[in-house]
Amino acid sequence: MSPPTLRRIDCVLYTVPEADFPDAKAHYETVLGLEKLWERPDQAGFRMDDHEEGVAEIVLSAEMNVPQGLVHYLVESVRETVEYFSDHGYEVVHGPEEISVGSVATIRNEWGHEFDVLDFEG
Repeated sequence: MSPPTLRRIDCVLYTVPEADFPDAKAHYETVLGLEKLWERPDQAGFRMDDHEEGVAEIVLSAEMNVPQGLVHYLVESVRETVEYFSDHGYEVVHGPEEISVGSVATIRNEWGHEFDVLDFEG
């Protein structure tokens, strides 16, 4: 099996406690000057000034069960990517799981580096 293509960084995800979520969103817009691109009840995505199609967003999440600063790589197929990395000694920490936009899984390599792989096949 060929290595999967990590197409781009989709987002960098930061968590905040649910009670602080409204203040954190306001902070990212007013203090950091980022434009809110989208919002769900427990997440919001922000555009950096030079954001173009294919350039990573900053995502705030009130879901506290993910590591801080988790990088999400966009791939063609999460399931195939997980299979490939598993065959090469990576640990599947979580998933694959269906989410509103596709599928996601968290993977860890032998050095403890965790990252998510994400597809929009949903």
